[in-house]
Amino acid sequence: MTRYFDLHSTVLIVVGHGLLPEEEDRPIAYELKRLVNTRAGGADGRAAVVVTDVWIMNNELGDFFPAIALGGPGVNGFTAQIYEDLPVAFTHDDRVFVQVAEAEKRAAVWGMDQAATREAMAAFVSEGLLEKFLDLVWTRRG
Repeated sequence: MTRYFDLHSTVLIVVGHGLLPEEEDRPIAYELKRLVNTRAGGADGRAAVVVTDVWIMNNELGDFFPAIALGGPGVNGFTAQIYEDLPVAFTHDDRVFVQVAEAEKRAAVWGMDQAATREAMAAFVSEGLLEKFLDLVWTRRG
């Protein structure tokens, strides 16, 4: 069975490529994917897919998907590309950051190390920012 991804409602969770982000950030990304897919409730076109920064930055279609960058700018090229333009929605001790740009349907969830990135992901969920992001993505098309 062929699987299709909706450009407007499939949420990309973007991790860096390389040993460190693959080992440390990818497991967190799959936790986030599970949460998004649970929230989607099986609705047509609503899902999350984990991809690398190399894919999104080298694929023209990447610009159309809503995306959450996971991992800091030192290990995730996509985070490095977008974080300076995203407003900070949550921060803690200058080591945990959640940034969300509603109009662009982009978010960056990262920390200064793996523990801080995990804390950022937890805050993204517990502070209601994931829910707000998904509501934005799944109610406003285009």
